Amino acid sequence: KTKSLPPLPARNYGVQLKELPCRRSKQGSSSFVLIIGIGEKRIDHPPITSSNFNKCQARDDRGHTLSIIATTMNLLVNLLTMNFPYATETVCVMMAIQGSMGVRNTVNQKRQMHWFHSFLRSTLTAFAGASFTNIFMGRPTAMFSNDIFFGSCILGYGIVNWLPMDLGFHFFNTFPGALIYTVFSQIFRVGGVQGFSDAAYGAFKDAPSVYYPTPVFGPILFPTALGNMGGFFWRGFDAYLGEGMPWLFQQGLFCSTFYHFYAHDKEGFIGVALRQYLKPFAVTVMAVLDADETEMLDDALFAKFAVGVFMVTMGILQMPQLLGPRFSPFTAVGGMAGKLTGGKKKKALKPKKSKKKTQ
Repeated sequence: KTKSLPPLPARNYGVQLKELPCRRSKQGSSSFVLIIGIGEKRIDHPPITSSNFNKCQARDDRGHTLSIIATTMNLLVNLLTMNFPYATETVCVMMAIQGSMGVRNTVNQKRQMHWFHSFLRSTLTAFAGASFTNIFMGRPTAMFSNDIFFGSCILGYGIVNWLPMDLGFHFFNTFPGALIYTVFSQIFRVGGVQGFSDAAYGAFKDAPSVYYPTPVFGPILFPTALGNMGGFFWRGFDAYLGEGMPWLFQQGLFCSTFYHFYAHDKEGFIGVALRQYLKPFAVTVMAVLDADETEMLDDALFAKFAVGVFMVTMGILQMPQLLGPRFSPFTAVGGMAGKLTGGKKKKALKPKKSKKKTQ
């Protein structure tokens, strides 16, 4: 991929670049590698600058003209930020498949449920948040306002339950199949964190409290509620929260808090401190990932990308074939801290059995 190199804001964030000659690859092709973290830009002969990059060529020992190829990880950024063709359709179908697989592997293992019953249960398993969370903000549910959502429910349910020889169900029960819908379902949730936090901030930004210049709780709790509606809907309030803070609450609060303060808090000390310490790292990462100058300085883009990396990684690690759905880095760190401080585990309180004999 041939691309001109934009100038980097070296003065603001301490990123310094210098051009060094790099050995030509053995395959006879030139490459362009940007390594910001150690302050170097490695290039093939002849030296490439931002002004002559598109015109520069290299020759092998036989005199054959070689094109300049810029190595890039742009696909990763585009994937995690849903910047690819048919992104909404893809992630919605994968969410529907995940919901349908959840029903087929639990309450409908023997396929004893009526198809309409299992279809609606699959739909609400996948999209309970999208169905109900907007009600808190007085907005129409996405299930009614966006045809892609309900259309994806029909398509995803059909893939899992109606394909010949049950091909869809058997494929998505394999590790590669489960990995596919897990990754894209997490990307859907990343978009939910960003979209619902942005919506709440847009609604409340003109009326913050007198104690902080940016609305604090609304843009954090609104996207957190999005990811937990399914748990409340299917298990009930006490059953869902009875064993402690569910993982979806941990994930929602952590990711929404980081995204909100990094992307929205322009005046408060929390957002200012976050960007002060993370901005050099953010510029470095986005430059390595082939971002242009505008994208490097886009706080919301980096925050969404960072949230995407965390959520997709955790989704993969929590697959049954790996660490399992009960794994949480927060509880793991808390457990280690408790051992270091000598804390004792609290015993769960169980109701005492009555000793009275029935007459």
